[in-house]
Amino acid sequence: MSTSDATRLNVLPKARRQKTPKEKKKWTVGEVVVMVVLSVLVLVVAFPVIYALLQSFRTYSEITIDPMGLPTSFTLDNYIALFQQTDYPEALLNTVIITVGTVVLLVAIVPMAAWGIERIGGGWGRFLYILFIAGLMIPFQVRMIPLVKAFNEVGLYSTLTAVILVHLGGAASFGILLYCSFIKGIPIDVEEAAHVDGAGRFRTFWSIVFPMLLPVTSAFVIIQALGLWNDFFIPLVFLDSSNAGTINVALNRMVGLLTSQWQLIYTGAILAIVPSIAIFAAFQRYFIKGMSVGAVKG
Repeated sequence: MSTSDATRLNVLPKARRQKTPKEKKKWTVGEVVVMVVLSVLVLVVAFPVIYALLQSFRTYSEITIDPMGLPTSFTLDNYIALFQQTDYPEALLNTVIITVGTVVLLVAIVPMAAWGIERIGGGWGRFLYILFIAGLMIPFQVRMIPLVKAFNEVGLYSTLTAVILVHLGGAASFGILLYCSFIKGIPIDVEEAAHVDGAGRFRTFWSIVFPMLLPVTSAFVIIQALGLWNDFFIPLVFLDSSNAGTINVALNRMVGLLTSQWQLIYTGAILAIVPSIAIFAAFQRYFIKGMSVGAVKG
């Protein structure tokens, strides 16, 4: 064995051992500051949720006597009473119908409309695009009273259809902006090849183009679903007291001038945020991927 070979055999193991240090990593001042700030933010965000969860196991008298106290027992009495003594079940069903119905219509209409604007519209497409974008600049409060009067005249006021239509119109502008930015980055050669093979425009979109839009569609669906589920103002305006309303409206009606059913309010609030947390936790990966891909394509 040559001297160079022996030297190499003696040196390489030492180099490898140096790549895996045994000493603990020392935190820098900047990392400590970042962790402290993040810890404070987590506490600020988590405290109301934890507080509401603990209060949902207490009785009305316990909450009014000692608002910051801890539950003496963990029972489901408040959860059972919420579904038996209030309109919460109907409000929950209304919220599901509004959220699912609006999201399905948005996915069925907005991507196809954006594709038509980018690929077929020409000059009219640019005009429609500007018209949709202009809709983002008009506050809802400006359109609120005319919409209420219009729905009342056609007999749709205080119906779930009115709420879905208002949400659909409000989300369409953002959807057109998002999808148009993404479609610009899709090669048109694939669509032309499908057209040469005899596929019509409708089939070309749903069979060729729409599968390419899944990343941005996932981000769009999550954003809209969370917004629809947690919305309070639009259902409050377009659903009168004869309707159970949505979850947030039903919880708001439990707050009275003289007395409030705090134990049921906390319980309903906890149940209301569970689907939001579950949806975001399950689709967080697709949400981040869709937003990042959409930003690059735009």
